[in-house]
Amino acid sequence: MSQPATEYEWNAFRKLWHLVGCLLMVALFYLWKDLRSPVSGADALVFFAWLETTLVLSIDVIRFYSPRSNEAIANLPFYGKLMRTVEKDHFNATTYYLLASTILVTAYRFGYCREVTLIASIMVLGVADPAAAWARHKVAQRQIAYARVYGVIAFIASSFLMLWAVSWGLHGRFSAEYLLGIGLVVAIVESYTKYWVLFLRPVTRRVQRLIAHKTTVWLFRFYPDDNLLIPLTVALLMGILPWFM
Repeated sequence: MSQPATEYEWNAFRKLWHLVGCLLMVALFYLWKDLRSPVSGADALVFFAWLETTLVLSIDVIRFYSPRSNEAIANLPFYGKLMRTVEKDHFNATTYYLLASTILVTAYRFGYCREVTLIASIMVLGVADPAAAWARHKVAQRQIAYARVYGVIAFIASSFLMLWAVSWGLHGRFSAEYLLGIGLVVAIVESYTKYWVLFLRPVTRRVQRLIAHKTTVWLFRFYPDDNLLIPLTVALLMGILPWFM
């Protein structure tokens, strides 16, 4: 049976921000990474990343506790246009990929993440996620079945090309099969995380009822969003997959 076109939302402005935001992060990395004075570039990147993440996280928490603020923020010309309907009562996608980038930058600072891994992880999110969303949307518009499968294929192809380009440009020495394997695993994560979360929801709700308190309610709005999982999964696989292939 064909899937309805309305099932797959396409927000061109949001996806453009995905790409531009990731490019900005990469640009800041290369502007600051070799800084030596007054502080090291790596330290400056870590400080800036955590400051930025704390800011957007604070905005989300304020929205959770104040319906009036939530409505006002959702109506902002820029911020509001980036939000999906479901995000009006949950963390914004920007919060998730800023958190992912912050974790990666921190890992880079302490020597647990290489430059090629950091750049590849961020750029896969910026390129492959919009490509998969566009493919699903276009296929569903044409009432073609299995739109999600086409999204997976688009993600694998675009992520492989991006991983190969970054690996080649930064002398990462990853072979094509490694990069293709990474693209395949991350594509599955991007496309099917929502279903795994729905499957586990009865368990998470039971835990929530046990420790629910008005000061911790916002913690249960944290969702393993693909904007968080994609960069972290790419980084993890680029670190461990060569050991098994």
